[in-house]
Amino acid sequence: MALVLIILGLLLLGFGVWVLVGMFWPKGTTAPGNREPQAIQRDIKPAPRTIALSTNVQGTSTAEQASQIAVSPLSEAKRRAESVVSRMGSGTSQDGFLGYEDVMLDGTANFQTFLRAEQAKLKSLHPASGPLYGVTTRVVASNVDQGQEGDEKVVIKVQAQVVEDAGDRSKSTKVSYEDVLVTFQKQAGGQYLVDQIVITPVKL
Repeated sequence: MALVLIILGLLLLGFGVWVLVGMFWPKGTTAPGNREPQAIQRDIKPAPRTIALSTNVQGTSTAEQASQIAVSPLSEAKRRAESVVSRMGSGTSQDGFLGYEDVMLDGTANFQTFLRAEQAKLKSLHPASGPLYGVTTRVVASNVDQGQEGDEKVVIKVQAQVVEDAGDRSKSTKVSYEDVLVTFQKQAGGQYLVDQIVITPVKL
């Protein structure tokens, strides 16, 4: 009986403490052990202001000026001479030395006749049905040999390296050098077209 009375007394005491705590504890708050973490306040920085600036630019850029500078007909003739020599001098027996056909539009009717004759000669020496043959021409240097800006005739001298192979460009069978005189004739529009080519082998 004494033990039962003690247990009842403890229960009553606990209930009384719970009632007293409920009376004095502020409403709307939770017990210390059950507190939820408070939201962390962060500093919110204001968005940066964007200030519209005028898009008007005074003056012109050097890039625009450079693009507006026209290439002189003589400089264009020099570039074209290098292109013609390297393209017509490169090809294989398999493709029928198409480099000669690639430069047809760069020359006069006289030059086109020369190109067809040279292409036919190579096809005869190295037919497609025969052993593989290839040739690659690289321009080493070039300069104006005769004439100046505005002349009716201009001659460009091109120095080139000619590499022959048996179908494998990595294994050359012969390497030689040549001087090529490319003669241009001025056309009605002011541009220069190739009219004649003279090739001279260089002895080393």
